[in-house]
Order: sequence, then structure tokens, then C-alpha cells
Amino acid sequence: MGATRKLAEYVSRTAYKDISSKAIEQAKLCILDWLGVTLGGSREDIAPILIDFVTAIGGEKQATILGKGIKTSVLNAALVNGAMSHVLDYDDVHPASFSHPTVPLAPAVLAVAEHKKASGADLLTAFALGFEVEARAGAAAGRSHYDIGWHATSTIGHFGAAAGAGKLLNLDADRLVNAFGIAGTQVCGVRQVFGTMCKPFHPGKAAMSGVMAAMLAERGFTSSQEILEGKYGFLDIFTKEPDESKLLAGLEEDYHLYGVGFKGYASCAGTHTTIEALKELSKLNLKADDIEEVQIECAKLNLDAAGQTDPKTGLEGKFSVYHCAALAILKGAADEGQFTDEKVNDPEIVKLRKKVKATVNPEFNLVESKTAVKTKDGKEYTNFVSMPKGMPNNPLSFEEMVQKFKGLATLVIPGSNADRIVELIKTLETVSDVSALVSLCNPV
Repeated sequence: MGATRKLAEYVSRTAYKDISSKAIEQAKLCILDWLGVTLGGSREDIAPILIDFVTAIGGEKQATILGKGIKTSVLNAALVNGAMSHVLDYDDVHPASFSHPTVPLAPAVLAVAEHKKASGADLLTAFALGFEVEARAGAAAGRSHYDIGWHATSTIGHFGAAAGAGKLLNLDADRLVNAFGIAGTQVCGVRQVFGTMCKPFHPGKAAMSGVMAAMLAERGFTSSQEILEGKYGFLDIFTKEPDESKLLAGLEEDYHLYGVGFKGYASCAGTHTTIEALKELSKLNLKADDIEEVQIECAKLNLDAAGQTDPKTGLEGKFSVYHCAALAILKGAADEGQFTDEKVNDPEIVKLRKKVKATVNPEFNLVESKTAVKTKDGKEYTNFVSMPKGMPNNPLSFEEMVQKFKGLATLVIPGSNADRIVELIKTLETVSDVSALVSLCNPV
């Protein structure tokens, strides 16, 4: 029996009671964080474009576009909510799979759950199982998958969305393995489009495609039974250094949900160690003219993902370690309010940004960063950060998670709704119909 089949059987047979309480609590945090970034993202330019598109193509009113109160088809809701949730690049990360795991998964399972009037326990089960499938595909594909140029959030997100949606549709293992195959043949998403609307489009399309895969499989549509491990399958085609053993290693015992991290800064994860290394300098009230040079040594991944040297828009600024370095020194903050077009083009920030030099240190792991700031009065400030706040070994507190959620959600919905969402998420497993959660995400 191949790995794809074993994963399908795992998803099919696993019930809420079989999932560890720690994994369930992590799933709740993922969903809370995702709701916040989705509501915040609903204010961005990508939202009306996609809403106009899905309105034009039509569909039954089955699921809700969050922050808008608009009903559309399950597929359309998954697309729009998925894209809105990634546009701020403030969503969770999973280092082992080189991805943002929740943004293709949560919109898929929430859309299906709302349509099916599923319970909170059903939603959490589907999310947790979809996360495992998605993360294991990413871990098996490894770093080389990302280095080639694939956007792992998009590619592996197809499998997670199919697994989660399939669980909510009560697919048996035979249909689930076909759903994985249908999802896998739709996989795409290239890093060339980073810094444009197409990056957040990726998880939306992955969510949509994953739900479609599950719905087709439910109706008897067939596909390869070995889409992950087979010759010409995902691992064979999409990565140079596959490790098939990671598809099943520790299954049912070691949950990848334990390895998720939540962002404390509203920018690409590759900028976070640099921000953290420099933000304390803001207390010195330095000006661009006070600084001779800013030197950054960082891991290759940091510059691969966030190497834009001269950003012109707020979105581009999120993918610029140069801009984020200047922002940290001058402002000491990197929340969503710092990434506007106006602030990215602020003359003082631009002046300092031009003094930032960044190089790759091949000895550094994952996202490590070392900084050195030389001032014109002869002083030098150095720092080194291996992993930023928000990662599993240095997590955000629940209070910090709630603060982040409310800061984003209340841009769109009343504070009373945001408060009720937090309380509802705490006991989501007791909710009989997730529509109660969705309705709180509508603007008044």
C-alpha cells in the first residue's frame, strides 16, 4: 500500500476523539489567526476584483465571503476567502513545510462546513487532518521544492484542502485517494509572482481546487492512486530532493500542528529576524542621516523570499528585508499600518533603505539574521536573531494572539463581534453549527 493510500485511510478513519487535545488547541489558534488576517485582508484591493469576478460567474448561495456578508458558491467562497487571508502576508507559517499552511486549508474547510451546517468539532477535525496531509507533503518535498521556484503554500495547499473538504464530505478512503489525485494534477504556483496579487491568489485557488477535487471524487471522478509518491507524481516532478519517508513518519503521534508559528509582524517571514534584531534601535531616535551603513547577514531563504531592494508599494515592502530593516530602526514597528504605499515611499525611510546592505551567510540556518548598524559618530550596534517571536520555541501568548486578531478584525466588524468570536473559538468543539461563527464575521 502506497503513502497516498495510507494518508487517505488515515483521514477517513480518524475522528475528533482520536486527535490530541494539544493539536485541537493549535487548530483553534490557527483558525482564530486566520479569521483575523482574512477580515483585515477583506479591505485590500484584491477583494473587490475577486468579488466582481465570482459575481459575474455566479453560483448558488452556499457559503459566505467573510467581512462582506456576501453569499456565493462553496468554490467561490474558498477562492475569495483564501486570497483575502494571504494578501497581508500576516498569516501563520510552518517551517518544516516551507509554507503558510492555514491560508489554503481554512477557507476550504470553512466554506464546506458552512454549506453542510457542520459542527465545530467537525470543522476542527477536518482542519487538523487537512493540516497533517498538507504539511507532510511539504516536508517530503523539502527545501529544494521551494528553491526551484514553487510556492509551497500553493502547491501543497491543494492536498490539505482536498483532505479537509473530503473529511467534511464523509469520503471513504477510496474516494479520498482520488481526491488527492485530482488535487495533485491541478498543482501550481510559482514564486515569480511574489509581490503581486497573484501570490495571495495562490492559496485561494488551492482552496478552490482542493474543494473541487473532493466534490468530484464524491461523485465518482477518478485519478491516480499514487499522486504523491508515484513515478511522475508530485514528489518526482516538483522537487529535486524528495524524502518520501516524511509522508508517513510519526503519523497519528507527531502532529505537524505543533510546529506552526504565528506572525508578530505583518511582512514576509524572511524579514522577521532582521526586524527583531533592529527594532530596539528605534529607542535611540536615530535619523537616516545619523547612520553610515546597515549591514545584514542572513540565511539564503530570507533574501530568496524578501530580496526586493527598492519597493514602491506597501505590498512590495512586505517582501523587502531592506525596507523592513529601515522600518525597524526608524519606527520600531512592523504592523499592518506600517505597510502602506505612502510609508514605503516616505523620504526618510527611502534614504535609510539605500544604506542597507544584505548578504547571504551560507552557514546560517532557515531564517537567521545578524545585523550591524554603524553610525556617523563612530558607534556600532550588532545583534543576532535565530528565530523570531511567534515560532514554536518562542510563541506568542494567547493574549498577544487575541490582540493581533482584534486589531485586524475590528477594522471590519464591531468590537463586540470580535469579542464573541474569541470566546466562541475557545469552545469551538461545542458549537453545533459553524454558521454561528461565520455570521459574526459579517459587517454591521
